[in-house]
Amino acid sequence: MIRPTAFGRDDEAAKTNAFMHVPNESQEKVQEQARREFDALAGALKDAGVQVLVFEDDLRLPDSVFPNNWVSYHEFKSIKTDPVLITYPMCPVARRRERRTEILDAISRFTSSSMDHLDLSQLENDEQFLEGTGSLVLDRVNGIAYACLSGRTTELALDAWSDETGYAVVKFHAADTEGNPIYHTNVMLSIGDELTVACLRSIVDPDEYDIVESSLRQSGRELMQITLDQVSHFCGNILQLNSRDGDPVFAMSESAWNHFTPEQRAVFQSKGQVVTVPIPTIEYVAGGSVRCMIAELGNP
Repeated sequence: MIRPTAFGRDDEAAKTNAFMHVPNESQEKVQEQARREFDALAGALKDAGVQVLVFEDDLRLPDSVFPNNWVSYHEFKSIKTDPVLITYPMCPVARRRERRTEILDAISRFTSSSMDHLDLSQLENDEQFLEGTGSLVLDRVNGIAYACLSGRTTELALDAWSDETGYAVVKFHAADTEGNPIYHTNVMLSIGDELTVACLRSIVDPDEYDIVESSLRQSGRELMQITLDQVSHFCGNILQLNSRDGDPVFAMSESAWNHFTPEQRAVFQSKGQVVTVPIPTIEYVAGGSVRCMIAELGNP
């Protein structure tokens, strides 16, 4: 997780993210609130038994609080013996500075492992983009990546990633209530050990709908369907983590939790511990939520 030092609205990023809004308060106030929200989430995860590695944003970038867009961790046991860190081609130019070698080195030390590094950032030169586990929602068990195409997620970049990792890719198009393309797959889909949360009704093409639904159901996980209104409150932007003891921990914002139905909340509570933290400033200004704030280091 990256603690924000200069959190704010990135106007370039807002061109492809309809979830972003212009803040109503001063820049200083917004930054202070974002830091408090970040600290509360990191603290709540630690209290739940999750190991958390926190870095300060020394470069003072507006969207650095979302590291999952530029780096992901993998253990391709059938392909490589060492874990792999993948760095990604980013659409907003300012966000490309978030890729930091010293963070990759620290992750290697934290996980006590030798790391291979697959760098796909050169795809930016051809206007091809793929923003980590924002663009990709991974079924790590079955080797399937789900990706809704957008200005942040292009087909050629997806194909290059698939060629390198061996994952099969399920591509589709999705839109919000206003008909805007959903910029990142992880706002409408989350896959855990036993539970998938998905807004299938956001998928525009009926044939793509059938393909995605069939693939998700074939995984054997319980499928919880959410509405477009729930997507707008970040009910899809959640992440299952594991505690040090291996117990499931579901991380989500207070907004997401409040907009799940009582029956849906009961499902989460039956499957693991739920961690909820209010992060209204980060959600409103930057258009991302809890899942975006976490680059997971392991295969839950």
